Amino acid sequence: MKFLKSYSWICFDGEEDAAKAAAEAEAKAAAEVAKKKDDETKTFSQDEVNAFLAKEKRKTQDTQKQLATQLQEYKRTAQLGGEERIELEKQIEDLQKQYMTVEERSRQASEKATKKHQKDVEDLGKEKDSWKNRYTRSTINSAIAQAAVANKAIVVEQIAAMLHPSAKLAEKLDEEGKPTGVYEPRVDFQDLDKDEKPVVLDLTIPEAVKRMTELPQYGNLFEGG
Repeated sequence: MKFLKSYSWICFDGEEDAAKAAAEAEAKAAAEVAKKKDDETKTFSQDEVNAFLAKEKRKTQDTQKQLATQLQEYKRTAQLGGEERIELEKQIEDLQKQYMTVEERSRQASEKATKKHQKDVEDLGKEKDSWKNRYTRSTINSAIAQAAVANKAIVVEQIAAMLHPSAKLAEKLDEEGKPTGVYEPRVDFQDLDKDEKPVVLDLTIPEAVKRMTELPQYGNLFEGG
């Protein structure tokens, strides 16, 4: 007589799902390992390499551009000495060369040259005006001083203080009233007409000082007045 063994398997709820999940996790891990190996051995096309390099270049250029902008703002607001400003401008220029195209650099150089020319013209104009003002002031002061001394003014500076504000350099006219191209100091002199009414006369400096000696309100400014 032979006896046969019988086996019975008992499965609990959830064990089948757990086994399935474990199998899926194992498969996923295996796939990731395989992908990693593929990535390690993957070769890139020239277009992909170029695209990657271009992307990195743009990142670098953006960083350089931001830094150049920050340095320009610092140059605008900071109190810098001459050498410090020159060195900072050189740093900015070096950065700009890294991220700007040839066309952009050419345009910037042209704009910079134009601005410099405009500034030079403005400075020259200011210098010209400065010299003109100096010459005018000096010529008028000299004419007043000479006329004051000639008319025996007690204090020359007093005469100058009274006449200078209304004095000017004006072109002389010939007998026909035409400009001669020669300029002389003149003054808009406050006087009285024959009816004792206020009037403004256009006089030369010697004429104005001479007239002052004749008016009682200025008598104390001259010897014998």
